Order: sequence, then structure tokens, then C-alpha cells
Amino acid sequence: MLADSGEEFIIYKSAVAMAGVDASNSIAVGDSLHHDIKGANASGIESAFITCGIHATELGLNGFGEVADVSAVHALSSKYDAYPSYVLPSFTW
Repeated sequence: MLADSGEEFIIYKSAVAMAGVDASNSIAVGDSLHHDIKGANASGIESAFITCGIHATELGLNGFGEVADVSAVHALSSKYDAYPSYVLPSFTW
């Protein structure tokens, strides 16, 4: 378990257990590399990083749905030591 993602680790492990599924059949969706994605990494769950959220400014994004530069996403992922399985510009219902 990663120290920075301990709470998320517990949340993801609990959610998987409550749903009665294996982590390998789950995906976490979030806009925080430090919390959502890092917690998913620690839990063995694939993840989808939404770039238009809290990291938009760090990625140089100005508008909803704008696509982030791949190298900027890689650099930010390295900074937070959090590696998403997938990257999406936005998520809407």
C-alpha cells in the first residue's frame, strides 16, 4: 500500500469486495492523479484519468473536452508517480 494513497486503497478494496468482483474486472475513473489514479494503481485496478479536471491547468488545458498533449500527461504522471491505464479529455453522463 502506498502511503499517499492509503485512504483510496482502502476505498477501492472495499468497493471491490462489496461488489463481489475481482480488481481485474474493475476500473476507477477520476481526475486526480494523486488520489484516484494512485489509489487504483495501489489496488491493482485499471484506471481512466480525466484530464479536464483538477490537473487541467498543469496540463495546459483551457476548455472542457480539450485533448491533453501525451508528453504532458506522461510528465505529470511521473511527477505524481501515478499511471493511468487510459486517458480521456472529459467524462459526461
